[in-house]
Amino acid sequence: NPNKGLSCSLTNLEKKIFIEFIEHKKIKRDYFLENVLGVNKDIQTKTIESHLTRIRKKLINIKSQIQISSKGDVFFLNS
Repeated sequence: NPNKGLSCSLTNLEKKIFIEFIEHKKIKRDYFLENVLGVNKDIQTKTIESHLTRIRKKLINIKSQIQISSKGDVFFLNS
């Protein structure tokens, strides 16, 4: 958050996820699994939720206006 002089570090995978959000704003869970993580969409995993939780915490720590939300199997980037 350059307005407040705050920053955080993202892992390579978190950067990849965040870039997808910036480009698309709305992403389905299956898309994340197959195109971002390279995981078969039929596999039962909560890895996306785990990564998004960590990204959300980092956004909160830098007092960002950007928010990540979800409804069902769709994730949204709100700013």
